[in-house]
Amino acid sequence: MRQHRVRRAMLGASVAILAGAWGGADAQTTPAPQPAQAAPADQGVFADIVVTAQKRAENLQDVGISITALSGEALGTLGLHNMQQIGQQVPGLQLQTFTPVLTVFNLRGVSQNNFQDNLEAPVAVYINDVYVGSMNAIGQQMFDMERVEVLRGPQGTLFGRNATGGLIHYVTRGADEQQLNGYAEASLGEFDSYSVEGAVGGGVTPGLRLRLAGRYEHSDGYVKAGFNPILDRKALGRTSHGANGWALRGSAQADLGPDTTLDLIAAYSRDHDVPTGQYTVRFAEADEETGLGINAGPPITGDVHRHASDEDTFFNRKVFSGTAKLTSKLTDDVTLTSISNYTSMKKFYIEDAGGGLVFFPFQTVADFKQYSQELRLSGETDRMRWQLGGYYLNMDFDGSFTAEGAPITGEEDGRIVGTTRLRSKNWSLFGQAEYDLAPEWTAILGLRWSQDNKHIRFQTRGFNLDGVPDGSVLFDFADAIAADPLFKDHDRIDYGDVAVRAQVNYKPSDDLLVFLSYNRGIKGGNWSPSPSVDLANFRHKNEVLNSYELGFKSTLAPGLRLNATAFYYDYQDYQAFALTGLQPQVTNSDATVKGGEIELFAHPAHGLDLSLGASFLDSDVDFVPAVFPGTGTENAKLPQAPGASLNGLVRYGLDLGAGELAFQVDGRFNSAQYLEGTNSQVSHQEAYAIANASISFTAPGDAWQASLWVKNFTNSEYLLYNLDLGLAGFVEQIYGPPRQFGGTVRFSF
Repeated sequence: MRQHRVRRAMLGASVAILAGAWGGADAQTTPAPQPAQAAPADQGVFADIVVTAQKRAENLQDVGISITALSGEALGTLGLHNMQQIGQQVPGLQLQTFTPVLTVFNLRGVSQNNFQDNLEAPVAVYINDVYVGSMNAIGQQMFDMERVEVLRGPQGTLFGRNATGGLIHYVTRGADEQQLNGYAEASLGEFDSYSVEGAVGGGVTPGLRLRLAGRYEHSDGYVKAGFNPILDRKALGRTSHGANGWALRGSAQADLGPDTTLDLIAAYSRDHDVPTGQYTVRFAEADEETGLGINAGPPITGDVHRHASDEDTFFNRKVFSGTAKLTSKLTDDVTLTSISNYTSMKKFYIEDAGGGLVFFPFQTVADFKQYSQELRLSGETDRMRWQLGGYYLNMDFDGSFTAEGAPITGEEDGRIVGTTRLRSKNWSLFGQAEYDLAPEWTAILGLRWSQDNKHIRFQTRGFNLDGVPDGSVLFDFADAIAADPLFKDHDRIDYGDVAVRAQVNYKPSDDLLVFLSYNRGIKGGNWSPSPSVDLANFRHKNEVLNSYELGFKSTLAPGLRLNATAFYYDYQDYQAFALTGLQPQVTNSDATVKGGEIELFAHPAHGLDLSLGASFLDSDVDFVPAVFPGTGTENAKLPQAPGASLNGLVRYGLDLGAGELAFQVDGRFNSAQYLEGTNSQVSHQEAYAIANASISFTAPGDAWQASLWVKNFTNSEYLLYNLDLGLAGFVEQIYGPPRQFGGTVRFSF
């Protein structure tokens, strides 16, 4: 049987309606071909799932990694159509964003909250087996998805040096089905929101299959112009936090021989004139000792979803990605995999950094290109499974920022332009082996050597500044470090290090796995190019995370699964972000984190499915700098690291004979947390909960479906982003969307 037929049969039996159920299951990359097996009777949507978390096919309960996955069906049912939205049913995953053009994921408290375009995150993002090096290229539309997988904890052995906190993998549906199939879907909601999407695919000739998918979305946004008390009138700026873009993806799969398959994927997306870049503003005071914000007042417009800006801010973005994946079975026991990718991203973004209080437009431009190549051999014997490979990544970043107005230049019409040129190359060699010591015991050892070579050029120029000729160089990083021997070669990074995985699995029965693991995750250093540069903090060092985990996975009864993991992180040189001197900078500090996750999936009765998840965190960062140099916060909590986070879903399907009527409620609770690493008073977010609900009707055979939904039906107010500018007298914030009603219609064939 050919690979594509087996793969669809296997996914139909194992992933089925919801990979990982309604909120989580363990999965990784596309399962290798295996004989299709029928799901055990009466296990609902939580039947056993075949996954490849270690890049080989296994039952999810046999994988000693803390993983949550959402199938394409689950993403649709939950109403998730953007890569930023996946956190609501993933324990331990949080999101920070001030615009859809830059996405910061936080996993078990590990994140990179600096908003500068040249940085990489410690939570690696993959799309169809390809690492995405720019945080500007992550928050794209999701459509025609196969699944999304979230791996918690360092994953550096098999996935590389920037998977310190974990990994998120988006897998789209490929051209792997011979029979013609597809769908069309349309949604309409409040805030003048609407979208259309669809896909079609199937075999065109023997040995060749194609698939084409696309999506368009529009939304005016949910943050409207409000009353500006400074100008004593209504603000003139446009409604913000909306969407306007389209995306297209084509894929082809060809059988080059009985044991060789070639998969090709080309994807292009364009966002144009997307309304964003407006803030909710509160007046605040500054602590006399640290400069951190205190005593924030109410929103100056009186509403967290109203801004006071006169600026029409927006972003434009174009992203292209082309991937070729070759899989060839060299012998009965050895397989070769080659993954080649080219990605380019261009972005223009402008915001009102003055929040309507002062004239301070701030814009950034980014031109990013990357090429990556992975070659991997895998095989197995009676007692051993192994992976051996090499990886190369080349990234070119050219960016600029423009800051205008008195707050940054001292002149009302003054302007500072900064340009950054960053060249980064990485290569690595890796291997991992699993050996069965006995029928119940398995030992796992993985190693990866990773080498980073980076070089940066940074320069600022001034315009319309008093006493300075237009275009004059204000700062040149190369000249500055050449003049000061203390900072020699600070424009270069030559960093090589090893990621490690050592693990023991104990499996006394088919229904129980206990695992104990040590993982060493690594992340390279970088730079913080700012309008006013402090040489001592311009470059930051690499970070290392030593993770110790103990967990179990159990099947208590048919349709009832309980998984749990406890961990301890020893974080060396954690890259902490703060506005030191009101300039964005990253400094290194040691930290510790301890916590765990619990996930329960149940099918107690016909038509009834439940999932519950919980995450617990306790973090301690030795020192995070404050605004005034030399001051800071000792024993700080990691940002976006609530002590407790809960998620859950209840779904009941009623068979009416003429179709199924389903009722669903899902939600998430986060305890109190800080949005910034300084733990400033104004960045504190009280505990909150978000709940969603839907009613859907599905015709027999799933030919069509109609649903009515409401998101955030409790109309909770919660922060997505906070920037402490207390020293300047105010705080800038972004709140999540309020209550929204809508409906969706879908036709499948």
